[in-house]
Amino acid sequence: MSVMRAAVTVGSFTLLSRIVGFLRECLMVFCLGAGIYTDALLVALRLANTFRRIFAEGAFNSSFLPRFSRVLNKEGQENANIVLSDVFLALIIIISIFCAIVLFFFPSVLRIILSGFDELSEKFQLTVVLGRICFPYLLFISVASLFAGVLNTINKFALPAALHSLLSLFTMSALIIGYCLDLSHFTTVHVISVFVLLSGITQSIILFNSVKNNGFNIKLRLNFWSDKVKDILKNMIPGIIGAGVWQLNLLVDTTISSFLPVGTITCINLADRLNQFPLGTLGIALSTALLPVLSKNIASKDYATASKELERGLVFAFFLTFFATTLFMALSEPTVAVAFQRGLFGAEQVKMTADAVVGFAVGLPAYVLTKVFSSVYFAFGDTKTPVIFGAISVVLNAIFLIMIVPFLKYFGLALCTSLSAISNALMLIYFCDERIKLSLNKDFLCNIVSQICGSIIMYVVLIELKKLYWLNEIGVSTTKWIIYITFLCAGFCAFFITTVVCLRLSEQRNWRLWYKKSWQL
Repeated sequence: MSVMRAAVTVGSFTLLSRIVGFLRECLMVFCLGAGIYTDALLVALRLANTFRRIFAEGAFNSSFLPRFSRVLNKEGQENANIVLSDVFLALIIIISIFCAIVLFFFPSVLRIILSGFDELSEKFQLTVVLGRICFPYLLFISVASLFAGVLNTINKFALPAALHSLLSLFTMSALIIGYCLDLSHFTTVHVISVFVLLSGITQSIILFNSVKNNGFNIKLRLNFWSDKVKDILKNMIPGIIGAGVWQLNLLVDTTISSFLPVGTITCINLADRLNQFPLGTLGIALSTALLPVLSKNIASKDYATASKELERGLVFAFFLTFFATTLFMALSEPTVAVAFQRGLFGAEQVKMTADAVVGFAVGLPAYVLTKVFSSVYFAFGDTKTPVIFGAISVVLNAIFLIMIVPFLKYFGLALCTSLSAISNALMLIYFCDERIKLSLNKDFLCNIVSQICGSIIMYVVLIELKKLYWLNEIGVSTTKWIIYITFLCAGFCAFFITTVVCLRLSEQRNWRLWYKKSWQL
């Protein structure tokens, strides 16, 4: 499967996951609003998801996938089954011990992260209870990630990507149950927490059955602590530190948010949810699809092909990323109003969320670059360099927070994350291995410059349309959808036409962007 095809497969299902997640957030703020219950629930979910991203995603896959692929291709199915079984048991033991420790010291963990919460308040105590219910989700989602890595190794991308929606679907089910039974907000958030745990159990069972159906077997052995397991876990450590460093940025943001007014955590989360549409669809999809291909090309020392695949992916990614960035920056308030302004979510919360959306949008291209270029380092077996750059970005984020948040509040909180992401991306690009650095040839540069020109024209068009046709009162009217879709279509036309014209004027042979071959450099 080619990188583009794999990226489209993963990206399509990841986009579906983001859409379902967006619907979940809409339903949540409609039913619960932006207050202590949503703040407490989102902090509990964030802690579980933070450690999921550290253990169960990038760090594990970047260590496990290349080594498991090598065993499968060189030593055969039987040895691959042994490695899978041993890693499975080791992962279960390690994550179980970690979960037990965190659950025991959970109030102390929250005291550090939520310094702005009063320990005796209902909000803090509720967060402790919800967090203890949600946190074991980490164990099951880590196992699910192991099985997803096995499926990705044999080019089975669809099912693992499709199951990303499961958490949101379970959460929405809990919200609907709470709404239909007229449960109190207090009871509803407890039901949601239980359903979060059930979603992790369900996902691990589904992926286990898929792995089994593809010829892999898990047989538990007492002597599971083999050299291969030690090698995989040893190489996970830099990735865990690197992922932990990046997730530390988000936890620092949560800590700062705890000092701001009630509802801030919810509003920042909603802004990040909008930001996750292009980031999750493009950055994660491309990095997931690129890692196996880059690993294969680099192993065979075919650096020219690896570089070509990288450039092809970036041209495609930037086309949609620049469009999304421009849309969020020009139409932040209309976007938030259309997405969330209903029920208990009012105009004040729209303004808070819109400020954060603009701050996150500044870093969107950098987020995608960070995801993609981290795959290059992992493909070369270098898991240490991204850790170092990630640590530097955390320090920079802390400096930015101290300097900016007191003056710019919600916008500043999101902007600091973007600035640290930009710094991280620039370091990853500059120090990338010379054998696979971007060639910056004429075709590549013309594509990027044309997209930037399209973004500028699109921004001007959207700002003028917003001045003429958007009023704050429209946010609660039924006409907001029609007006916003009109803005969206006008912005895309301006972006697309300008990009095509610029490509044509620069004499690019692939200027007809409606043709598939136009995306092949």
